[in-house]
Amino acid sequence: MYELEKEKYLGNTKNIFNTTQGIAVVETEYQNKVYEGWHSHNNAHITLFLKGGTTEKRKNFSETVGAGSLLFYHSNELHLNQNTLFPSKNINIEIEENLLRELQINEAIIEKSVKNTALTKFLILKIFKETLNADTFSSDNITMLFSQLSQTHHHLERFEKSPYWVKSLNELLNDCWNENPNLKDLAKVLQLNPITISKHFPKYFGCTLGEYMRRIKINRSISLIQSNQTNLTEISLECGFADQSHFIRTFKNQTGFLPKQFQKL
Repeated sequence: MYELEKEKYLGNTKNIFNTTQGIAVVETEYQNKVYEGWHSHNNAHITLFLKGGTTEKRKNFSETVGAGSLLFYHSNELHLNQNTLFPSKNINIEIEENLLRELQINEAIIEKSVKNTALTKFLILKIFKETLNADTFSSDNITMLFSQLSQTHHHLERFEKSPYWVKSLNELLNDCWNENPNLKDLAKVLQLNPITISKHFPKYFGCTLGEYMRRIKINRSISLIQSNQTNLTEISLECGFADQSHFIRTFKNQTGFLPKQFQKL
């Protein structure tokens, strides 16, 4: 059992970008067997698995995660990794306590925000993209992107207290993720007035219906792209896009990357 210093992870560190405001972006690769004992990290951090995966064990639970998965770690939280796949690659967003104080948020808020999986994933990818093309604006841009993440918990709190139909609508949208439902069809299934959905959707989902569906589709496409078993044309059709160019534009808008760039990460 041991504690890792800031910006240190069990794998091989490929790149580190440290902002002046208290965020470190650390790209880590796992090519060989690593330490599988209990350990912790000085700072809280979010991990996005780009490739591979592992079985993650905490004090009270264990879960197996793969490409496209997100995990949040509290500062000094004990955990261990087992059965890591090789090769694996992660992006780690490490947050210092002083930044949390300045933003007037805490680790519990970040943990809750991470549950907004698709949006969190896209913001992390945009943060990572900033580090690959770093200039004088990158530190501030990364802080602004992280601030967006820290605000998503407000919509999650509203969603948790929402009327019954909101959760039913969410399940319906995720079930038909590769389709393009409209308000009239959704209202008919849920036995609601379309105006009811239109009026309250942004309050509980934090965006429009079209934006939410685009997030679902691009989130699904991420694991398909990383599987390398399907070409981009097939992925765009499978995800319900009219053509590949629309898919490419939407993917770049959501993640900051072109699909081919993301495939090479």
